[in-house]
Amino acid sequence: MVFDKLKHTTSRAAQVAQIAAAARNVSKATEGGRERAQRALAVLMADARGVPLKVGQFMGSLGKGEVFNDLARGIAPQPIAVIRPAVEAALQAPIESVFSSFDEIGIAASLGQVHKACLHSGEAVAVKVRYPDIVEAIDAEMRLANLIPGLGPVRKWGFDLNGYKQTLLDNMHQELDYRGEMVRQQQFAEHVQLSGLVVPMVFPELSSEGLLVQSWETGVALDEVANWSEAERKHIAVILMCTLFQSLFNYGTIHGDPHLGNYRFRRGDGGKPEVILLDYGCMVPVAPIARSALLKLVLGAIYEDETDPLLCFQAIGFDASKLHPIQAVLPALTSVLTEPFTTPTVFSMKRWQLQERVDVLLGESKWWFRSSGPPNLLLLLRAFHGLMMQMETLQVALPWQQILFRIVGRNTREEASAMELPPLPEDLAAHSMNFRSMARYLKVNVSTNGRQIAAVTMPASQVTVLEELIPEETLVKLATSSLDLDAIKRRACESGIVPQALFEHNDGEKSYRVWLE
Repeated sequence: MVFDKLKHTTSRAAQVAQIAAAARNVSKATEGGRERAQRALAVLMADARGVPLKVGQFMGSLGKGEVFNDLARGIAPQPIAVIRPAVEAALQAPIESVFSSFDEIGIAASLGQVHKACLHSGEAVAVKVRYPDIVEAIDAEMRLANLIPGLGPVRKWGFDLNGYKQTLLDNMHQELDYRGEMVRQQQFAEHVQLSGLVVPMVFPELSSEGLLVQSWETGVALDEVANWSEAERKHIAVILMCTLFQSLFNYGTIHGDPHLGNYRFRRGDGGKPEVILLDYGCMVPVAPIARSALLKLVLGAIYEDETDPLLCFQAIGFDASKLHPIQAVLPALTSVLTEPFTTPTVFSMKRWQLQERVDVLLGESKWWFRSSGPPNLLLLLRAFHGLMMQMETLQVALPWQQILFRIVGRNTREEASAMELPPLPEDLAAHSMNFRSMARYLKVNVSTNGRQIAAVTMPASQVTVLEELIPEETLVKLATSSLDLDAIKRRACESGIVPQALFEHNDGEKSYRVWLE
């Protein structure tokens, strides 16, 4: 047994070393050679399966390269000669005694693969079987992960590396247990019932720790849906968004693996689009206080009330001692992060510019903010990022706020808004910074000869992209003056975007006055 573990660890160590070298090649590659380097890395990840393939699929879901999306669409399956013994061992019976037909070519994933089969009763089923030796391979990879030191941003900004490793380990063990997945799938189907959402039916009597049998559901991949009519694409996007909101705020457990291979789409009865949600191995529970605090945070940003973001983040699981130094900017940061919800109409993500605006608000402190979050938050963020990537592929924009209010009832919203949050530790107690302490508007007045010729009012958070709101010809004139727009933005952000004068300028022809109110 010890020798076998050592053998697996040594073998996986060689694969991991190859993958690490290929990843370094990607980071060093020039623009012209990056895709080639990414493809080489993806091939190694596909061959290794297990944790490396999971990481590759994760990179695909974060938009890190089209080649990683290919890992989600499918890799070469194991031959039936390798898989048959695992299926029969799980069934404790020959395949032919349970199934009238069994496709020899399967659909491969990171921890197992799926074969279409037919029961003797005539029902078409999907048979998901765990790869032989995958448990030992995962254990070997996790033992190797424990040898990884904290380097770069991990050490500098105090990321909880051990917490991330434990989250990954717990998640992998969860995904390896198909009987547990079967239960989670049944519970999800019971609690998240939405028109147009299809959760495959499981067959408990045929399922075990290494085998999951469920109804076979046909459908096409998301990139094919991109060619459907706009009305159909919007219908699908609404189902996807409602699924996330319902599972998060009402059920309290979300599907944490939103890569392309876990979704199929079809036209159901009457031609209405349906979403088939597959693979319930990675399900992320969100504690009641955390999801209520998240909803309170969103509602506070919507209504610009006295909600203290620091208290909300602490209740969600953030380290308050890390957030305390950037407390002043948290209301403004939250306003940017929740902008899809605070926009009362259709929200276009193309105008969001999230990363750029967070960089302006926090600078290098963005790493401090990220490191303050609990490790399991990564899976929740992944679910939201997956939804945004899906909407981008579908090329649709939706009214997030309206859909949230439709899914999360008035009573739930009122309870979240009124909830008393746990106080800060005594050594962190300070003046509350809430949404009402922020400026509401960014205002620009332009005049000539004392006569106003233009007045513009926009949300205060737009100060983070101030230079994009000023006409090009004006920017050219400002560049020759003593005004430093970057410094002006930085001061506004560091103050927490509170009411203040930003600048006044007269170029000889026109006078400009810009302020936060």
